[in-house]
Amino acid sequence: MAAGVPSEEKVMSTTAAFRFDEKTAQQLNMIYQTDDIKEMQRQFRVWFDPRPGEKILDVGCGTGVNDLALSKLVGPSGNIVGIDNSEAMLAIAKAKASAENIEYQLKAAEEMDFPDDRFDGVVCTQLLGYVADPVSVIRSMLRVVKSTGRVFISETDWDTLMYNIPDKALQRRVTMSFSDHQGDGWTGRRLYALCLQAGGKILELHPYVIHNAEYSARKYGGPLSYVIRDYLLRTKQLADSEVQRWLKLLSDAFDEKTYFFGLNRVVCILRK
Repeated sequence: MAAGVPSEEKVMSTTAAFRFDEKTAQQLNMIYQTDDIKEMQRQFRVWFDPRPGEKILDVGCGTGVNDLALSKLVGPSGNIVGIDNSEAMLAIAKAKASAENIEYQLKAAEEMDFPDDRFDGVVCTQLLGYVADPVSVIRSMLRVVKSTGRVFISETDWDTLMYNIPDKALQRRVTMSFSDHQGDGWTGRRLYALCLQAGGKILELHPYVIHNAEYSARKYGGPLSYVIRDYLLRTKQLADSEVQRWLKLLSDAFDEKTYFFGLNRVVCILRK
């Protein structure tokens, strides 16, 4: 088996089959509004460097927060196309992140049917872990970007999820139980190899660490903990009492000034 490719046992459902429901869309929209994610997206845009007049494709655009920011940078002569397979996500995008130069389409990443060399740039954040064949999706992104353009991909390594609480064993169970929550939790560490296997030429490679010491709705670790809670309760990987105890330990840690949250992401910028 080629290095960096998940085994057949690890392959999850494709984005064409997986849909984010309305509750999940609202939870993710709250996460996108946190200080940490706004700062991360600002840094991502510096690395991606969108320019006036460019035509950009956002693969897995979600609620459109990034597209609205990109639309201002490419200006009225530029254009943003955002695709996502979730009607719930796109409903939020159209309601809260619309602009004259943004077009949203209901389309899965595996269904990209744009002409070759159509876009100056392609962005794809937090999507490849949800698809059965990430190399094929990367190849599609390389196909639709111009030879002078670039593809920006960011993925999380969910095994690096850290909350500082006194019960180390419980936190390890939470991290490992959530890591593959709806896809491959190791996509972040595999991203470099996946991009090479797709035939891309790596221009830049960046690690990015989301971190904070505040357990609140303003910081990423706060609302994420409730997404984790809902997942653990739904899948019954932990007992209800364990999940509730975990949340209390998070709150107690913040009160005692010992709370810390961290999570690693990996960015690859490539060209065909």
